[in-house]
Amino acid sequence: MHHILTLPLTSNYGGILQAYALKSVVEKLGYPACLVEHVPQWAEKQYFSASTRIKCHQLKEIAKFLVKFLIGRPALLPTFIRYKQTERFKRRFFRRSSLDTIESSDTIIVGSDQVWRAVYARTMGGLERYFLNFATSEQRARSFFYAASFGSDEWEGTPQETERCQGCIADFKAISVRETSGINLCRKVFGVNAIQLPDPTLLLPKEEYEDQLIHSSRTKAHHHPYAAAYILDSSPAMTHLLESSVQFLALPLLHLIPTGKEKKLMDRLPLSVPQWLRGIRDCECVLTDSFHGCVFSIIFNKPFICLGNESRGRARFDSLLGTFGLQDRLVTNPTPETIQKLIYTPIDWERVNAIRHSEQQRAFDFLRANLKK
Repeated sequence: MHHILTLPLTSNYGGILQAYALKSVVEKLGYPACLVEHVPQWAEKQYFSASTRIKCHQLKEIAKFLVKFLIGRPALLPTFIRYKQTERFKRRFFRRSSLDTIESSDTIIVGSDQVWRAVYARTMGGLERYFLNFATSEQRARSFFYAASFGSDEWEGTPQETERCQGCIADFKAISVRETSGINLCRKVFGVNAIQLPDPTLLLPKEEYEDQLIHSSRTKAHHHPYAAAYILDSSPAMTHLLESSVQFLALPLLHLIPTGKEKKLMDRLPLSVPQWLRGIRDCECVLTDSFHGCVFSIIFNKPFICLGNESRGRARFDSLLGTFGLQDRLVTNPTPETIQKLIYTPIDWERVNAIRHSEQQRAFDFLRANLKK
C-alpha cells in the first residue's frame, strides 16, 4: 500500500485538491493509495471529539455565525461545520489510513503543499512528522517526497528541528520539491540533492476535474459572464481594488470565498470543492492572491492576475509562473488600470499547455521510478 502524508485537510480548496490529484495519479499508475488521516491534538479536543453531542462552545459559535450571516456581515462557518464539509469530500474520494495502521512494508509519499513550512507543520503534528521521524530507516528508504514545499525561499526550522530533520531526510529514496528555490534549500540545509517537480494538481487533465468533480457533483451554473475573485487575505484596500477593477472590466464579480454581503442568503454559504472549481472554469477571468488560484487558472486556460501576497510565500508564485513564462501576471502594486491591461493581454495557451504536458511527463517518470518497491 502507498500512503500519502500531507498537511491535514481542512477547508482549504488547494490543499484538498492537491491531495486528490496525487492520489488519483498514483492510482492511475496502478498502485493503491491511501490518505493518511491525522488530526492535530488541539483540533481533536476542540472540534472532532468522538462525542456526537454539540457542545456549549459550539452552540455559541453557531449563534454568532447566524447573526452575522443574516445581517450581511462577513462570517465564517464554525470550524467544526467546515470540517464536516471536508469530511464528506474525503469520504467520497479517498481511501484513508492512519499513522497507527501503516505497516513496515508500506511506502509513504510525503507532499505536496507546504509540508516543510514550520509555521504550519508545528501545529499539525510537528515539523519532524513530515520527515517521517516516526518511521524506521528502512521504511524511509522505501519512501519519497513528491513536490514537497518549503512555502518560502527560506528554511524556518529551529536548529533543533533542523538537526532532527537532517537525521531523517538522508534515508529517503528520492526527494522532489515544488519550487525551484527548494533545490538550493535542500542542499544548503540538509546536504541532499533534490529535483523540482510541479504541484500534483497540474498532473491531471482539466477534463478529469470536469468529469469526476464538477459534472458528477451536479454543480450550479452561473449564467452570466463574470470575473472570479479568490482572495485569501482580504482587506478594505483589496475590496476597493476588486470593485474598481471590475468596473474597468465591465463584468460582475463573483467571490469564490463569499463576503457575507451577497443579496441571496444561500450565496453567503461557502462553496463546495466542485462548485469552487466550476467558479474558475466558467469565469471570464480570475483575480487571486492564491497559489492554487493561479494553478487552476492555468489548468482551465483563464486569463488571470496574481495579486502579490508576500505573507503566503513569494517563492511559490515565482517558481510556478516562471515555469510557464507568466511572470508578468504577478502584480505587487496593482491598480485597476494595470489589471485591465493585463487581463486583456493575450496568453499563449498553446505554449502554456505544451509546457504543462512536458512537466507532466517529468513528474510521471519520477513517480513510475519511485513507486516501484
